[in-house]
Amino acid sequence: MERNDRVSRALLVWLLMVLLAIAAAWVTISLVNKYMYGPETDVRSYFNHLEDGDGARALGAINAQVPDGTDATLLDGDALKQATETLEDVRISTVSQDADSAVVRAEYTLDGEPQSTEYHLHPADTQWGFFTVWAFDQTPLPTLTVSMPGVTSADINGTSAALPNSTQEFAALPPGVYTASYASEYVDADPQSVALTSPDQGESVTLTPTPSQAMEDQVQQSITADLKTCTDQQTLYPSGCPFSYEFDGRVQGTPTWKIVEAPTPKISVSAKTATGWYMSKANGVAEVSFTSVDLYDGTTEKVTERVPFTYQATIGFNDADTVIVTR
Repeated sequence: MERNDRVSRALLVWLLMVLLAIAAAWVTISLVNKYMYGPETDVRSYFNHLEDGDGARALGAINAQVPDGTDATLLDGDALKQATETLEDVRISTVSQDADSAVVRAEYTLDGEPQSTEYHLHPADTQWGFFTVWAFDQTPLPTLTVSMPGVTSADINGTSAALPNSTQEFAALPPGVYTASYASEYVDADPQSVALTSPDQGESVTLTPTPSQAMEDQVQQSITADLKTCTDQQTLYPSGCPFSYEFDGRVQGTPTWKIVEAPTPKISVSAKTATGWYMSKANGVAEVSFTSVDLYDGTTEKVTERVPFTYQATIGFNDADTVIVTR
């Protein structure tokens, strides 16, 4: 009887150990399924590819294709890597999951703002009979359309991007911040940034061209040189100039001119002009000085008068690509 009890206890211990082993195996399989094969793992890998600037792997991971007619410049390299420079505090969690599908949410801050994106996945395969391999549902890519009148390229995230006919639609990988800008010797455009966080998001930016400081300086130098040809003329009526002084008396000696308030016209891009640039009218003030002679008694008097005038001219360029102002 005692022997039977020992056998029963041994069998019970063995059975308990088997059950514990099965439970441990099940827990292990569940943990491996969740943390090594679960849908969250695929989303984490996708974010790692983004931060590495590895567009090929990111595209493959998210199961996305570049939309027809879009430019792929932003989908790889420095442009992609720069898009995620402000991506921080990434937290990934499963919203829902069953045998056929899963929804995973990524919460993060992008450019200092809290954002979130949801990704839809499905079972794609099973390994070793236990571990579920997940894959993203086919995901559309967000797009960014960049336009700027009169140019054929712009800078996006530090990468030169072509703008055929002054506009182009670019495919992008979310999430990311994409900044478009333009700068050349004569033209600047203030940067404009867009955060793309949703797979089906479409955004547009139009860069506004403005004259660079170098162009404004050259225009002002040209105006100064032009007006000097007027102030160098020792007459009350400088030829071909925007100012003169009406005087009925007699002048002794030669009059002298100087500009006391220089005109500062506004410069803008214009499709209506041959050169593509327009310069507004601008007001200035000249000062004339001379000695007048009284016609009756011959006495003289020093005369100094301020003469307001309006300056109007066009902008062009010579063969050396230097700005020329022409009245």
